[in-house]
Amino acid sequence: MRLRLLTAITGVALLATPLAATAQTAPAAGTQAGLRIEANQIRAKQLMDRDVYTTDNTEIGEVEDLVIDPANGRIVSVVIEVENRLGLTDKYVAVDLNQLRLTPGERRITIDMTRDNVRSLRGITYND
Repeated sequence: MRLRLLTAITGVALLATPLAATAQTAPAAGTQAGLRIEANQIRAKQLMDRDVYTTDNTEIGEVEDLVIDPANGRIVSVVIEVENRLGLTDKYVAVDLNQLRLTPGERRITIDMTRDNVRSLRGITYND
């Protein structure tokens, strides 16, 4: 009796193993295989570490980080490292994504502010 029970349990375990392996290779629930990036969408890689210029064509720093709301997956703000005239970090500021414009084909981003506007922004506490 024990031998039959042990054989039955072993058989069930062996049959279930390929099913578990197959289930792990399928896309997770709620995801799509082959997700496409649409032409009007921006990848995080297109923003990170890019030089930021003001509307008066002054380089003021670079994109340091993106702040994302985990509840809805949207970017809440963009953290910009504002540099002084020597290229050293002066402060960090957080701005809305809609205040930034990408220049196609270039590694620069333009913020819809002048240099003085950016300098007058209150800095945030940012620890990398």
